Amino acid sequence: MGLLYVRTLPGALKCVQLLFNLIAFICIAATGVSPRGDAFLVASVGAFVITLLLLLIRIMDLDTKINLPWMKIEFGYCVIWSIFYLITAALVIDTNVDGYIAGGVFGLLAMILYIIDAIDKFRTGL
Repeated sequence: MGLLYVRTLPGALKCVQLLFNLIAFICIAATGVSPRGDAFLVASVGAFVITLLLLLIRIMDLDTKINLPWMKIEFGYCVIWSIFYLITAALVIDTNVDGYIAGGVFGLLAMILYIIDAIDKFRTGL
């Protein structure tokens, strides 16, 4: 499939997830350090790195060469990261600091995309 993967729904979702993860990270990192912000940074950077790896695996067709249940792995990842984003975004939005609120909103948007991705993977059959 290669680069054509980014034209599919799962590929497009991953690309937008990467963008929202990056924007959320930048908003929080530019605002300052706090325990809540640090927790959110772990969630956003972790999401960015893992989503990028999953995207590269699909683009390079490694999912067909490495015999693993990729749909189940990605489904679990999407569910877990949705929960991480829900918790950490709520924590940073509660601070009433503009940069944290902006980062939290992008975190919630990323969470919605991860939920949509999980639903798509569930519908297509794990």
